[in-house]
Formats: sequence, C-alpha cells, structure tokens
Amino acid sequence: MIFKLLSTALIFTLLTSLAMADKVVVGYFPNWLGERFPVSSIDFSSYTHIHYAFAIMVSGNVPEWTDPASVDTQLNQLVESAHGANSKVLLSLGGWTGSNSFRKEFIDWNVEQITKYKTDGVDIDWEYPGRQGAGCNAVDDQNDVSNLLTLLQELRSALDSAFDTHKEISIAGYSEAFKTETGAASNDVTAAIGKVIDRVNIMSYDINGAWNNQTGPNSPLDAPNGGISFNSAIDAWISAGIPANKLTGGLPFYGRSTFASEDMTKSGSIYQGQESGDPPKGDSDDAEWQDPNCAKSPSSLSGIWKFGNLMSQGVLDTPTTAKSPWVRTWDKGSSTPWLFNPSTKVFISYDDPLSIAAKVKSASSKGLAGVMVWSVDEDSEGGDLLKAITQNN
Repeated sequence: MIFKLLSTALIFTLLTSLAMADKVVVGYFPNWLGERFPVSSIDFSSYTHIHYAFAIMVSGNVPEWTDPASVDTQLNQLVESAHGANSKVLLSLGGWTGSNSFRKEFIDWNVEQITKYKTDGVDIDWEYPGRQGAGCNAVDDQNDVSNLLTLLQELRSALDSAFDTHKEISIAGYSEAFKTETGAASNDVTAAIGKVIDRVNIMSYDINGAWNNQTGPNSPLDAPNGGISFNSAIDAWISAGIPANKLTGGLPFYGRSTFASEDMTKSGSIYQGQESGDPPKGDSDDAEWQDPNCAKSPSSLSGIWKFGNLMSQGVLDTPTTAKSPWVRTWDKGSSTPWLFNPSTKVFISYDDPLSIAAKVKSASSKGLAGVMVWSVDEDSEGGDLLKAITQNN
C-alpha cells in the first residue's frame, strides 16, 4: 500500500512537472539595451521564448533593425545562449502596408534572416490592425485585418517550404482583440488567423496612464463596469475565435506614473483625479524621446518605472513594501499595488510578485498557453517577478 501511494505521488509529481514544462513564458528582449542589459543577463532557464525586438518598417518593403550595429553580435549570441538552454528565439517585427509586392519582399526578408541567424520564427507586432497606434500609421479599418490574414497565410506557407523544422509565427494582440475604428473584425477572419499562427501575445497593459483624466491601474486583473483588464482581454480573444491554448497573457515588468490632482491617501481609491499633460519623470532610465518616424508623436517623458528600479532607486524597500515617503496600497478590485508620494502627488501603478502571481494563476485557469513579459530587463536584480511566474505557472 505504501509503495502504491508513493508510486501515485511520483506519477502526480511527474505529470505536474510535465504540465508546467509545457507552459510558454515569452520574454521580449529590446535590441537597444546594449551593455545596460547584455544577453548574458537573461535567465534562459525561466523563458521558453525570447523575442528579439525590433525590426520596423521605415521605408521600402523590408524591415530595418532599430539598432543595426549591434544585431550581428547580439543576435548570434542570443540564439546560441537560448538554444543551449532549449529556449527559442523569434524575430519581432512591426508596422507595414499591404501590397502584393510588399508581402513577397517582406516574407523573403524573414526567410533570409531566419536562415542567417538560425532563429525559430517570427513575431508580428503591428500596433494596431484597423486602428491608430503611434499616430502615423496608415490605417484601413475595413481591410487591415484581412490583409494581415493574407500576409500570415503566405508567411506560413513560405516558412513551411523553406525549412524542415517548424518555424513559429506569433502576433502581438491588442487588449480588445481586432477592434477597428468602426467595430470588430469578423470572427471568421480572426479564427482563420488562429489556424496559421502559433500564438497571440496579448498586450494587456498600458490600460491606464497620463492620457486619461483619472488615475488607474496600468494592468488590472479585473476592472469595474466592464472596463478593459487582463481577464477581459483574454475573454475577448477567445470570443473572437482564437483558442485559449494559442494565447499568452501579457505581464508588464514596469509601472506608469502620473500626477494626481489630490491627496490619494485620503480615500485610498486607485481611481482619482489626475493632472492633464505629460507624466512626471519616471526612473533614471526615463528620458525625453521623439519617434524619428512619426512627427505626430511629440517628445516627452514616459513616466515609466522599471520594477527593478523601483527597488534600487528608493521607492520600494522590499518587493511588497514602500520606502518613506512613498505609501503603498493594494487595490483589491484590480489585484494590483499602487504607490503615492504625498509631497509630490506622484502616483505609480505597477505590478509586483503578488499581482504577477494572480495574473499567472488566472491565465492557467483559463487554459492559456502561458504568459508574455515586456520586458526581460525590467525585473529586480533578484528576479522577483520572474520567480512569481515560475512558481505559479
């Protein structure tokens, strides 16, 4: 009987380990980090996929790397290190138009890059099909999503023809699925996209920020009155026709700051009035930036705080406690923490190990493929957020 019980326990442990091993953990690695966060700093044992970001459409029909001088050395090192840990590397690309000639050149470029760098596939980060993103994108709300389907179908066919091993295709997804300026895209088109891709990585963050008239959570697990949230974004994609096992829930390893218009400690609510205009300066890495390809995107600070910098730059004392004069509050409705400095009226919404764990558990309960992280460099030195993923995935 004891042997039988031990055998049953062993089988359960093995099955649990296998189930955890099947869970996807995608981490975006921006190629402009340089020496601030070299490839050697990535914990490949905890990531199944690293997305090398970005190559973008600037002019012509093929993407251009945002930091071309570092690509050869950095990407080769990334692929070697990732493959040595049985992790995969995908090229992350963004922005384009939809002509036939463009698609062929774009696809040919991808085949060449995958061959050259021995990568494992392509991640399409179009923000957003059928709706404006940066302010300078050419938007065709009637045809963008169907054009994306055509591109993905042709890309899938080309990759299958060019390589003996399966090359993955993923796309970055808006938190409201393919919601265009005039309504939602056809579920038939969305379901057809689901058949040719491996995953949709849902960007379930940047939901509230300085662009709103009140403070709020950057990435709420749930939101009041039918608002956008981590869970609602997942449900939207499933309702649109993408299977749960082809979805990852997005986890921000950063927070956003704004100026509150009142003392937020009096009511303790995460939703309060905030000043209009640009956000305050975020962490020491925050600097004014002008998109060189979009004059409509004005130069400004982002107000972003990397979680690691909250820990190292005098805001957090521990992963879940604040350092004076900052006051930390846990918002039960959104399952996220927030910070407030009474002397400056700066508000910061962010994720910590507790909120990350809640999101990972929710993703698992909904049958998702796993989770996605933006970005791998933003965690604490001790990897507190990544540990919260691996312990709950």
